[in-house]
Amino acid sequence: MLDIREIEYWISRYEQEASKLEHCVALAALYACRDEIVGSKEPASKAAGLPVPYTAPEEPLGLYGDSDFLRAVRGKEPAKAWAVMDELMETLRVVNGRAYQSVMRKVKNL
Repeated sequence: MLDIREIEYWISRYEQEASKLEHCVALAALYACRDEIVGSKEPASKAAGLPVPYTAPEEPLGLYGDSDFLRAVRGKEPAKAWAVMDELMETLRVVNGRAYQSVMRKVKNL
């Protein structure tokens, strides 16, 4: 189970070192985890007072689902989307090894 205190610790640490790209990627993942735990319904960028990017009206994606992620990758080149997911998984491996192992077990058991 993710611990909100640990997430907040790493957020504060990476915010101080946000000049490195890998720290920004880790921060994005940590913000998403924190928002999921605390049940935030608005994007972190809006909560931080930053401009929120335009989002197109929701369209169902049929059999695959209609999550924000699936809507974002719809129509994109699969190899590029997988490269982004690989980067996210590497960040998850570093930040939360247990969650990483859980995802890897699920993928291997598909």
